[in-house]
Amino acid sequence: MIDYHLHVVAHGDRPMTVENILAYCAVAKERGVLQMGITEHDRYLDEIDLAAFQEAREKTGVGLRLGIEIDFVPGKEEPMDRFATALPYDYVIGSVHRVDGEEVDRATDQKIYDRYETYDLYEAYYANVRAAALSGRFDVLGHPDLIKIFRRFPQRDITEMLEETAEAVAESGIVVDVNAAGLRKPVAEIYPSRKLLEMFHRRGVPIILSSDAHAPSEVGAGYKQSIPLVRDVGYREVVTFSGGERGTLPL
Repeated sequence: MIDYHLHVVAHGDRPMTVENILAYCAVAKERGVLQMGITEHDRYLDEIDLAAFQEAREKTGVGLRLGIEIDFVPGKEEPMDRFATALPYDYVIGSVHRVDGEEVDRATDQKIYDRYETYDLYEAYYANVRAAALSGRFDVLGHPDLIKIFRRFPQRDITEMLEETAEAVAESGIVVDVNAAGLRKPVAEIYPSRKLLEMFHRRGVPIILSSDAHAPSEVGAGYKQSIPLVRDVGYREVVTFSGGERGTLPL
């Protein structure tokens, strides 16, 4: 099994040392994770210690991969491209956290949900998701329905919006992140929802699995729910990356 979206530095919580990386690897081994991808947020690029990563990779039995999670922000193409090429990544995740420059997942400030009509906010969010997928900048689309994090749902049906998004994702050829972190958030649901995941599967969109861990104890967390979900939807394999090249592993 793989866990391809997680953070050692996290939000500046700890340095990227060999010891800290190996702490994540120890939990991965216990939980049957064969490959683990470290994907720090782009704003912590300067804290990624490539030498520590390479040393840890030699010391652990877990297949370590190096990635980065880039915050997709329209109009910020130059920094996004700079982040994406700064290090020899195995893959690059693009995630949408913002609408009109404001974060939609900040627990300490949810005012954006009061300033926008909820349906309009969802429309703007998914427009950014489609743009991120179609930009060609990323290998993986991170937690594609993050907007649901606080259980602020539109009163109107968003099925057409989701179908349009699934179509754009399929057209782009990007891989979707099935991310169990939503289980630890107010929404208490995997990203993406079963409904959206089924739309992806019908269109042949490939997936990775992730915990979005921000601490060693969270590596592989939620897999007792996410693995049965993806199997029940119809997936039989996950995508892997090495040096930018795709492979697969059976579920």
